[in-house]
Amino acid sequence: MKTTLAASCVLLLAGAALAIDISPNRRTVPEKFINPPGKRFSLFSGDPERIQRANEVNLEDFKAECSLEPAALSLSNPTDSQGNSTTGVKVTLRIQNISKKKRYPLSFPDAQRYDIALLGPGDELLYLWSDDKMFTQESDAIFVNSGEVISYSDLVPNAALAKAGPGTYKIMMVLSNYPELKDVKELVVKP
Repeated sequence: MKTTLAASCVLLLAGAALAIDISPNRRTVPEKFINPPGKRFSLFSGDPERIQRANEVNLEDFKAECSLEPAALSLSNPTDSQGNSTTGVKVTLRIQNISKKKRYPLSFPDAQRYDIALLGPGDELLYLWSDDKMFTQESDAIFVNSGEVISYSDLVPNAALAKAGPGTYKIMMVLSNYPELKDVKELVVKP
């Protein structure tokens, strides 16, 4: 019995000594895979500039359009076009990929996807939607195919409009991380 136990221990130790590490790293992957000959792409030796060029976004391939509901608002009786009471002006930003064939990744450094600004005379900033918001710090990306539209909507509250007072204002909605993708609409606030 003792010899069988001793023989089993010796075989177990010998088997552990013969174990091979197969995790892929520079010691276990052949050199021809790490530095391939010629101009082939490899994950181990990819050209960072080539990867960057492949992921570049041509902003001329996008069309940004903003809409307001309602386009005019009375502070004494805030209603939409159907006569329903509103809590603010609904702002919608539509981003369309107008390219014929290209699919683009749009990357964002955090959870914020858009921002809305209420601008007064001389483009003075009167209200910024994101001022009282917090966003998780997780980067993310979305892919927008050719012809596809992404859309975001939110409210400029009546309190911000009442603080600004009656007059003609501009509302600008912009896609986060892409300040070129924005649109501005005029809003009339009546007493």
